[in-house]
Amino acid sequence: MDASSIIAPGTDCVEYAEVAPLRSNGHPHDLASKSFKRRGENEPIPGGEFSLPENPGDFVEEIHRRADLFVVWQELLNSKDEKIKQRAAEKLTEMRYKGAAALADEPQ
Repeated sequence: MDASSIIAPGTDCVEYAEVAPLRSNGHPHDLASKSFKRRGENEPIPGGEFSLPENPGDFVEEIHRRADLFVVWQELLNSKDEKIKQRAAEKLTEMRYKGAAALADEPQ
């Protein structure tokens, strides 16, 4: 990357996002739903409605109630990015053959 490819602070990123390469999952950047802000200008992220469950399985169940995890995994496995597809396949295979005990040993 040369010096001419560096974006100066305060530059309108929307212009660059329109011509940016596709995201790693193969989808284009969604300019209509996002407003681009520089770091430090974002509003603080609010806390959650409830505390996190003690059991990781309960947390996954709550996520699944709000989003279809099967669809998410299908999107990962059908990604145009080979690294994403490979990692998703490895994780699913690991979950099937090593079980929950192996996943618990993995760093978060």
